[in-house]
Amino acid sequence: MKGTVTLRNDTNAPQKYAVLQVSSSLDWKRITVGDQEVQFLAQGYTTDIDHTGAVSEATVTLPKPLDSKQSVTLEVEYRGTIASDAKRLTRVGTPNQDALRSDWDEIRDAFTAVRGLGFVTWYPVAMDAASLSDGNAVFATMADWKRKQAGADMHVAICLPAKEAGGRVILANGTDSAAKAENGCKAFDYKVDAMTVPTFVIGNLQAFDRAAVTVYHVDGHTTAAEDYAAEFERLAPLAAGWFGGPKQHAIYVELAGRPASPYETGALMFAPLGQGERSVTDLSASYQLAQVSVRSFRPWIDFGLAHFMQFLTVEHDLGRSSALKYLEQYGAPLATADKMGAKDPAAQSLINTDDELFYRAKSLFVWSMLRDMVGDRALSAAIQSYGPEDDHDASYMQKLIESQSHKDLEWFFDDWVYRDRGLPDFHIVSAYPRQILGGQYLVTVTVENLGGAAAEVPVFAEVSGGERSVRIVVKPGEKAIARINTQQMPTEIIVNDGSVPESNMTNNRFTMKPPAQ
Repeated sequence: MKGTVTLRNDTNAPQKYAVLQVSSSLDWKRITVGDQEVQFLAQGYTTDIDHTGAVSEATVTLPKPLDSKQSVTLEVEYRGTIASDAKRLTRVGTPNQDALRSDWDEIRDAFTAVRGLGFVTWYPVAMDAASLSDGNAVFATMADWKRKQAGADMHVAICLPAKEAGGRVILANGTDSAAKAENGCKAFDYKVDAMTVPTFVIGNLQAFDRAAVTVYHVDGHTTAAEDYAAEFERLAPLAAGWFGGPKQHAIYVELAGRPASPYETGALMFAPLGQGERSVTDLSASYQLAQVSVRSFRPWIDFGLAHFMQFLTVEHDLGRSSALKYLEQYGAPLATADKMGAKDPAAQSLINTDDELFYRAKSLFVWSMLRDMVGDRALSAAIQSYGPEDDHDASYMQKLIESQSHKDLEWFFDDWVYRDRGLPDFHIVSAYPRQILGGQYLVTVTVENLGGAAAEVPVFAEVSGGERSVRIVVKPGEKAIARINTQQMPTEIIVNDGSVPESNMTNNRFTMKPPAQ
């Protein structure tokens, strides 16, 4: 790797030293300022921002102190081998096979796939050490760096020797650079943001092209590539109904040869092909459809809507009960996190959090609950009117949904998006049935919220052959009344069908007793 790095001194005092870090598998060779080669001290630095669990840090002595707000350009050269390595995961107890399934980045003759910061630090960065054993420290550290560097430009040229270039494709998730690249090279431009992890791929891959998606696959896997493209196209109308048409061309790259966990960054997705289960393919396709249809610099919107699209796909194909089971897998980890409590409710809110559990799982529930409260038409219209270029205020999405639904959602966004007030805990205090005219029953149900967040929740009266339900809003520390008409005497009352995450789901049922004669 050869290139230039331009640094600006954002402190108020002159700086004599500059610090740069790359993966510990790479060695610093040369650093110059202008025509002058400068001294630097290279040493290992333990941190889990890289898959090796360490970086190689170069401390550079500048020719003269850099004044405040002034910039300096360093010409750097480093080289090395990026091999499969999951040391950072195994040392915190992850089984080796599972660790390698997650950290699969490597450069090899047959296939190269390398993700950036958070996986392989293949471009220079500078940040404090962070450990996976220290809660959310790694993700918070990387998020702080991205916020500080937001808007910075990165230009990358990836080159192959002429004798190795034949038949190989070079892919990346940056935009094609306007700058000309020499033979055997492809050039890409990046702008540092919270969502994009600069990633590149090199391999002997075949392309299966469709109008909205290209599937890159190894030789002999054309049928599996066609199957993925077919499912992508089958689900496209569902995604378009919610998010509008795709804004980017989707690129799918097959991870072949060994087990590997899927990974997506923007329009680029990596995953094995031909896993045998259409449901697995559908989850990948629906996620990717959301990513190319609506983008946001806010993780709770960007990732949350992608998981929401998966939920919609499961519901569309398998029904509501299967969709609720999909939600269930995210509800349990949220309940566990809720029991630990929030150290800082504002910092852990969806608009600020760096915790993947929150901006993926909790935001999924937020979108699902909003749908139940305002309806499909209003929510889809709000999403389609969203423009990241217009998103200058945390309440922007709230106002879009309110304008379409004509509902006041301040209480909901305050408890679920702007602050982390924990989860609700619904408890049925009492249920009284009363027979009314026509032989029907009116059941009065008192529901108490023992948790910290308000929510609109469904209450069900189970009767022979079916159920009746109503929805009520229950604020934290308060009680609310639900009244349900049934044709028969109910056998059981249930609050919450799993569509609202709770800290405790064991107290949601109430067995009915026949009314006294």
